[in-house]
Amino acid sequence: MKKIQSKIEKVLDSKDKDGGTLSISKSDIPPLAQPPNSRQIYCFRKQHGVNLGSWFTLENWLTPSLFQHAVEPKSSEMDVLRGLGPQGAKSMLENHWSHFIDEGDWNWLVEHGINTVRIPVSYYHFLPGHPDLEVRQLMQGTEYESFAKVYVNAWKYVSTAIQSAHEHRIGVLIDLHAAPGAQNTDSHSGLSGGKAGLWDSKEYQRRTVQILVAIAREIGDYENVVGLELLNEPKNSNRLMSWYEEAIAAIRTGLGSQVQELPIYISDAWDTNWYSKYVNNHSNPASFLVLDHHLYRCFTPQDQSKSASQHAREVHPSNNGPSASMLANASRETQGSIVIGEWSAALNPASLSSYPDHGSKLAAQREWGHAQWESYEKYCAGWFFWTLKKEGGSDRGWCYYTAVEQGVLPAQADRFKAASVTGKHSFESLRAKGQMESQGAMQAHVGWWDQHSSNPNEFEHWRFEEGFDQGWEDCLAFYFGNSPTAGALFGSELGFVGPWKRLRTEGHRREKGDSKMVWEFEHGIEQAVYRFRPSVF
Repeated sequence: MKKIQSKIEKVLDSKDKDGGTLSISKSDIPPLAQPPNSRQIYCFRKQHGVNLGSWFTLENWLTPSLFQHAVEPKSSEMDVLRGLGPQGAKSMLENHWSHFIDEGDWNWLVEHGINTVRIPVSYYHFLPGHPDLEVRQLMQGTEYESFAKVYVNAWKYVSTAIQSAHEHRIGVLIDLHAAPGAQNTDSHSGLSGGKAGLWDSKEYQRRTVQILVAIAREIGDYENVVGLELLNEPKNSNRLMSWYEEAIAAIRTGLGSQVQELPIYISDAWDTNWYSKYVNNHSNPASFLVLDHHLYRCFTPQDQSKSASQHAREVHPSNNGPSASMLANASRETQGSIVIGEWSAALNPASLSSYPDHGSKLAAQREWGHAQWESYEKYCAGWFFWTLKKEGGSDRGWCYYTAVEQGVLPAQADRFKAASVTGKHSFESLRAKGQMESQGAMQAHVGWWDQHSSNPNEFEHWRFEEGFDQGWEDCLAFYFGNSPTAGALFGSELGFVGPWKRLRTEGHRREKGDSKMVWEFEHGIEQAVYRFRPSVF
């Protein structure tokens, strides 16, 4: 660990903040003939997900029973610890970690098309039980240091969660929901003080990078871990972007290839336009970056002034409303490398007040829920509903179980998976379909450029054809899992088209030679993915 810490220090002290851009070795780029392996399918497939909120990082409104003995204001996990004391808190929390999510939950998720979960964790779940003394010492001087013994076993439960997900072919996004000092003013950052102290302390900022590097090393070898989210909903400031760059560079520098390939997710900090550009400018075949946007329409006065149907129209992809337009723009800017890391079917009561009875309110909420789902399916590489379950009565706005049971959300979240189960298409029939589609796409591509270019002979249209064929074969591999290590992941859809295209294009350059016309290969891949989707249904 000392060697790694030394490398991190060099990165943090360096004035060259390039956002983690890496030189790409030949070993980083798979041959074009090599189909995606299981790890790649987990990471690059479209993610239909839920958050497992309040499993580890606690929130009172989700699990109020755990806050019964908390001190006032009874809003953060720290309040629970102070109320119960170390021994009582340890006993209660370990019981909660053991039972909150069980085999029945995992089976239900699979049955309803969920292929990925986002697990919010905090730094204090990771550090106290780490086998490396230097990592454990990162707890020193933090708000949770005096309660470290409460969490000595916490990461074992997180590891078990990752392994349980893998047994069910479910991917896991690890989200650092609480950092030392708190990255935002909300109590889900671990503290009730209403202060984002992380940004007031250079030491906390530096330490959080070290924590993330250690977490990345810990999770990098799990086949089904789809990424590491650096911070949940951080307070936006002039410091955030440069801190992102330092953290990304530290994770990408000097660690094993599995860690270097680990997708890194960053929150847009409610500034989607700015961080969409950031992701686009800092992505390359060796640095898989994803933007996380959270979309809620129930908190602000503006949200409350609109009806459920108005919200639905604004987000549905067929209407080009402000919410849909924002997502479409972000998707274009990031080349599709965007997820909705949190969303819900919840609305403020004012948005439902114009509907006279229970039936009409339910119908309006269904319209809202389905409109969101359609938009996220079209514009995003993945989505994660907040949250799977909560205590108390049924809640179709915030509980995924209830939302599905009451029809507010579809019973089957994954269209591709549902289609694959029917056996409607064989591998051979879809490959033959691809050959026909390739011919049509090639004719259209050549014809357009013959008409619109002053020098048609400068093109290398064979690159477009190879790109299309490559893209179609890759879509087949995701759908049928037709590589020796990926057969169990059948029914997957290529979701992160931009990052996958970058990877394949770099392979094309290596094998076929570079050219100013390499863009034709990229365009071919895009066309293949675009045409493959409707061929499945």
